[in-house]
Amino acid sequence: MFRIDGALKDYPWGVTGGLRSWLPDPSDGAAGLDEEATAGPEAELWFGAHPSGPSPLADHRGRSLREVTDPADVPLLVKLLAAARPLSIQVHPPAELAATRFAAQEGDSGSSRLLADSRAKDEMLIALKPFSALRGLRDPELASSVLTRLGGVAAEAAELLRAGDPKGAIRRLLASDPTALAEAGEKVASTAAAAGLPTSDVQALAAVARSYPGDPGVVVAAMLEHRSLLPGEAIYLPAGVVHAYVSGTGVEVMTASDNVLRLGLTGKTVAIEAALEAMRPELRPEPLRPSPVELADGGTVRYYRPEGAPFSVAWLTGGSETFSSPVYRLVLATSGQVVVRDDCDAELRLRPGQAAAVLASDGAVSVSAGGSAFVSEARALA
Repeated sequence: MFRIDGALKDYPWGVTGGLRSWLPDPSDGAAGLDEEATAGPEAELWFGAHPSGPSPLADHRGRSLREVTDPADVPLLVKLLAAARPLSIQVHPPAELAATRFAAQEGDSGSSRLLADSRAKDEMLIALKPFSALRGLRDPELASSVLTRLGGVAAEAAELLRAGDPKGAIRRLLASDPTALAEAGEKVASTAAAAGLPTSDVQALAAVARSYPGDPGVVVAAMLEHRSLLPGEAIYLPAGVVHAYVSGTGVEVMTASDNVLRLGLTGKTVAIEAALEAMRPELRPEPLRPSPVELADGGTVRYYRPEGAPFSVAWLTGGSETFSSPVYRLVLATSGQVVVRDDCDAELRLRPGQAAAVLASDGAVSVSAGGSAFVSEARALA
């Protein structure tokens, strides 16, 4: 077992101070976390061994989890995420496409470096605070109604959508004159309201338009279904589902991949054709609202087990649970002190914002949460 801190990402959409309570105390010697480094947006804390952000070892400053493990033994990446404004509209390539595209990319030094690795990125977001997300495609009749009212190119995209060609509709929107689509983007929230969309949907689209004026992706966002999550609610997004997080704080659990293909709402590279190739319109996000299960010691646990997902999560609050499956586990403390013990009575004490990376070879572990902890387990799929 290894005690790790999170690797901080200061993306511009993050919340200033949004992750502060989970950051290491600089007085403890945590590398790279000084006042200046944390004065801006705090977007994500990464807990894993991915090369794009390997977690520092809490007990061996200057070293990372990636240096002391085989990354193949750390198949999950867990994040604490705080979003003040919308993230990009994005698609994660499914496994076969990710492997094929990454191999081609690595074999051609002149090709665009669109992928960070060769793996699929399936992910689940569990809300810690109210969370707003655009995930999956909206009902085509509702989306078409909004696009038709916007007129022009948007109305043409609506016809493609009604014909069962959502990829063609997105392509038509993003290939059009940016100026014309920018004008449509300014009206997208009011048009959605006129089309009868719920208030929460209209507010989400207004936030998108306000954050990205002139971005063609604002109109594409009208094609996506909105969902408001209360604390404890979650959504599972298999690779291939188009989505964009709008705002909120949560725990993200995913396969150890950083593959993101973007369609808009970003200053980063937009890869329309690659993202559309990766998009699987037939796949649907899975909402999860598990009820707390009472434990014998008075604590509770919520189990998040999406169908077909390569991981599961247990949210433990004020109690103890044993996790004995011989798989990789990541125990993340989010409040209070959390204690992780293995079969040999080795013990790790975690403060909020620390995690224990438990390898499959470490055997069974018991987790005692004085506050709350998220235990993510890799799952072998048949």
